[in-house]
Amino acid sequence: MTRRSRRRYVLDHKHLDGLQAGRKSAIEIASKAEIGSPAYQASQEVVEAIDTLAGTITGSQDYFHGRPATTPPSEHPNKT
Repeated sequence: MTRRSRRRYVLDHKHLDGLQAGRKSAIEIASKAEIGSPAYQASQEVVEAIDTLAGTITGSQDYFHGRPATTPPSEHPNKT
């Protein structure tokens, strides 16, 4: 009888940093490649795979997606 390993991944920011660097490089390659070319398609697949892995690890497949900019509320009340 074979036993399954009970290993769990350890969330370490160095791993997420590595994934983020790889994702950024793949996006850069895609931005310079001809749309639809093998390099473009492969780099898009890498980005999707990294997003899927990030979702598995962090619970958020959008972990590396840019956050919307926030504007602090105005300190001056509207004059009417």
